[in-house]
Amino acid sequence: MELDKIFEIQRAFDRRMGWNIYEGCGTPEKTLAFMEHFTLVMVDELGEISRVRKRFLRDRQDLDIATLKKELVDMFIFIMQGSMAVKMNLEEEYLRRMKQNEERFLKRDSHKALNFAHQRYIVSKGP
Repeated sequence: MELDKIFEIQRAFDRRMGWNIYEGCGTPEKTLAFMEHFTLVMVDELGEISRVRKRFLRDRQDLDIATLKKELVDMFIFIMQGSMAVKMNLEEEYLRRMKQNEERFLKRDSHKALNFAHQRYIVSKGP
């Protein structure tokens, strides 16, 4: 499924639930207020991930992969909402940032650049 379609699905769901406050971020003040909310919910999700870690390391419980997946998806939802609040095309910004990271990190060491490119090729080809 394309990222645009995922955004459409999320936006429609948020509208049905009344969770689309990001659509009203037309002023710096409203955008900042939303970003404060965004920060809090992201910290909450990170706390859930930390709890999984603690249960595994301290309490010797099995690693709860299902919960990790759920929390990562929750964080992705909040990332989508945050990007909609600032009217950001997440795909375009990701690609722009990836190019910057490649230029920044891969030019420092040419053999690492070749290795990284090789790894990306292997991942894209799959098993």
